[in-house]
Amino acid sequence: MNIYEQRIASLRAKMKEEGVAAYLILTGDPHNSETPLPYYGAERKFFCPFSGDNAYLLISQEAALLWTDGRFFISARQELSGTEIALMEMDSPGVPSLKEYLVSHDLFPLATSFLIAPVDFIESIGQLGEVRDLSFSYLVSDKPELPRDPLFELALPFSGQSAESKIKKVKEQLGQAQAVLISTLDDIAYLTNLRGHDIPYAPLFHSYLYLGEENVLFVDPVRVPETYSATLVKPLEELLPYLESVKDVPTLLDPVNLNAKLYGLFSSPVNGPSPSRLMKAVKNPVEIENTIKTQIKDGTAVVRFQMELEKTLKEKGVTDEWSLGLYLHKCRQSNEGFIEESFENIVSVGSNAAMMHYAPSEDKYSLVSAEAVSLLLDSGGTYFGGTTDTTRTFPIKPNAEFVHDYTLTLKSLIALSRAVFIAGSNGRCLDGLAREVMWREGLDYKCGTGHGVGYMNVVHEGPNAFRYKDAGRHDGANIVPGMITTVEPGVYKEGKYGIRIENNLLCVPAFENEFGTFYKFDTITYVPIETSCLDLALLSQEEKDWLNAYHAEVKEKLSPLLNEEEREYLAKKTQAI
Repeated sequence: MNIYEQRIASLRAKMKEEGVAAYLILTGDPHNSETPLPYYGAERKFFCPFSGDNAYLLISQEAALLWTDGRFFISARQELSGTEIALMEMDSPGVPSLKEYLVSHDLFPLATSFLIAPVDFIESIGQLGEVRDLSFSYLVSDKPELPRDPLFELALPFSGQSAESKIKKVKEQLGQAQAVLISTLDDIAYLTNLRGHDIPYAPLFHSYLYLGEENVLFVDPVRVPETYSATLVKPLEELLPYLESVKDVPTLLDPVNLNAKLYGLFSSPVNGPSPSRLMKAVKNPVEIENTIKTQIKDGTAVVRFQMELEKTLKEKGVTDEWSLGLYLHKCRQSNEGFIEESFENIVSVGSNAAMMHYAPSEDKYSLVSAEAVSLLLDSGGTYFGGTTDTTRTFPIKPNAEFVHDYTLTLKSLIALSRAVFIAGSNGRCLDGLAREVMWREGLDYKCGTGHGVGYMNVVHEGPNAFRYKDAGRHDGANIVPGMITTVEPGVYKEGKYGIRIENNLLCVPAFENEFGTFYKFDTITYVPIETSCLDLALLSQEEKDWLNAYHAEVKEKLSPLLNEEEREYLAKKTQAI
């Protein structure tokens, strides 16, 4: 019996004592964070070796199952191997959904933590059978402590708008509500202009924000800078009694994100998203200007990384994923204003790259040899001035199949990057522009084509995205000027390779006429796209013109920040095709 089976056995004994048929562990925290606060994320990791995001772990007396999405199918199979936990591949033919499984196996009463689960999730499951607010997280040993590090405040040259004015704008949009409770950490960071380090790779902090007759930030007061004055500040311990005192005030609550425990305190909820969800997605002029400057700085790090990769393979014939990731960190760290990576560096050679979110660690990594097909690098940085997310796939010893798929990936990226679309269009309809290139060849990638990007905030930001179907992420907003969204099509072939090319697109006005208002995209990622492995016969002249124009801009933007050797290298990588 391995360690996970021992832990699950102990859990099952406690479940039996409590009289519940199953226990559901969500990947989350009280704020519905994509990457949870480590204190709360520890529970799923304690019972299951899976390391990815967006997963449900269901334990019954007879079975243990993990549902996750297509980004993690390959890695989940590997990580769950040797355990009793069965992988349930979301949205795959013949695989029951969580709800279907609960009903077909009569797994009620179901226990889960109402502190973690959003209220709409609880209500949806509750229609099927009894759901109890019950947590067994006390079984988890060695939980990390909740952070108490000092927060820092963004001055106007970085935020472009005061916290007071943002809060005022939110309160002007409350409609029938007289107050709003905000629990999502990215919204709180945006509205307060405060940042922290409580979650890996995201400058967020454990807190709640109540805006009503009083505006109150609930957070450990010793963490808050003395200069902060946008709201009152009260300790987290005072949150529940405070909410109890205002429970009868009609309050805007987001059932998609607010946990069921807090939602249940209110007698007059007004359901809906906080206005801040859309406000922060539409960047102001200062945020846009700073982001473009940050993208240029960050582009130099990727250029230097590619130089190091090629140099090392030429001189030594071999390197490794972990060492390359450390080198990339050094490159970013040397850039002015760098704070931290915006997510874990994805440095994946050959077939490792077929696992979309594979990332090496100090203890587990692969060698990168001159005989490998390719290396995929997906990485980004958070700086004073913006957040980046860039992917490039570097050919090492590509074969004909790789060249074909790489060219398709570029065609897919160009198709969406060149789009002109009428106001009112959302990512559901625009996604098909990129994906159609793949569909013609019978290919597809098991993820969205792109996601919103925060500003000194989370790298995966809604409500904007490119995704042709509703995956329950609530990211189907209309694409409007000021939004920054990634475009990142790819081809992933298990046992062979993974290919992805990713840029960040800024939505801008295009033109107006008698038929309506039209928008387009400016590409604001400035990193060469490798051309040595392109099948030029598959590219139209328009696509070649787009790539040449893009590379001319990359050369213009990056050259002033590079030394002579680096400029010569960049000139080669941006030559017209």
